[in-house]
Amino acid sequence: MRAVVLDRTAVLFVGVAMGVMMGLAFASHAPAPPRVAPAASAASAAPARTPAIKAAAARAAECDVPVQARMLQTLAKGGQINVGVFGDSFGDGVWAALYRRLPKSDHYNVVKFSQESTGLTRYDLASLEDRTTAQIASQPVDVAVIDFGANDMRGIVQDGHVYQLFTPAWRVAYGQRIDRMVALLRSRGAVVYWVGLPKMRDAAYDQDVAQMNAFLSDHMAQLGVPFIDTQPLSVDQSGAFNAYLPTPGGTEPKLMRANDGIHMTMAGYELITAPLVDRIQAYVAQSRKAAAALSPAGPAAPAGQAVAAPAEAAGAAPVSPAA
Repeated sequence: MRAVVLDRTAVLFVGVAMGVMMGLAFASHAPAPPRVAPAASAASAAPARTPAIKAAAARAAECDVPVQARMLQTLAKGGQINVGVFGDSFGDGVWAALYRRLPKSDHYNVVKFSQESTGLTRYDLASLEDRTTAQIASQPVDVAVIDFGANDMRGIVQDGHVYQLFTPAWRVAYGQRIDRMVALLRSRGAVVYWVGLPKMRDAAYDQDVAQMNAFLSDHMAQLGVPFIDTQPLSVDQSGAFNAYLPTPGGTEPKLMRANDGIHMTMAGYELITAPLVDRIQAYVAQSRKAAAALSPAGPAAPAGQAVAAPAEAAGAAPVSPAA
């Protein structure tokens, strides 16, 4: 039943998150619901959250993925750095935030491949691969950002079997879909990031989200894919859901959540994607140093191959064979 409700709220929200200007209008003009902030004052709320925010930013600043040959080719040509965002209506919001935060003056081009009311449980393995292949056929990407899971709190039908949510068989089947998508994007030379889900207002749904985030975090660790944990930035100083949260360095709480208690406002999406923005910019900066150190180099490696740049050029040695 929660999946049905979620789909409906996703459809309602997509009219807001489909574009940056519409998202801004939502953040500016949506009627503010009654505050659910705890008794602590606004002035004390910001300092209490500062350690979690700084910790998230520090983790994001660590550029722990190897430079990809595709990125080196893009930088060598002076081309656009294409950032593709895949996912559901949360992906729409992530796309809007990245579109605003990654400057065009630095040659970023943020492309929306996300679509509301979708999820990895909605596709079989073959159709998922076909869908992703078609999406990047006309628009290859240097960086892939994935945000699925909000609509996936349901069983999976595969090979004539129904696997109930979070059972061992479900985890295997869901993991296979993740693996297939990540492998496809990596084979095209993209570095991949996965964005986790924020805290939810409904207690039962939040429990499912917590399990989903735990599963995704563990699975991304196995794949060597950076997992962007949005939970620390989506709760108040007591660790609870709150529609109003302070921005880093701010003193007055701002409306960060939509009225459904699920989605974010534009300000909320910018808040939870701040570590991702730092991570992408760190990767591009590392890649620029590697490109400068390797130039003039011989023929470029194939687009799907990682390049082990000199540590002194990259600032840090790659720690995984692919990302």
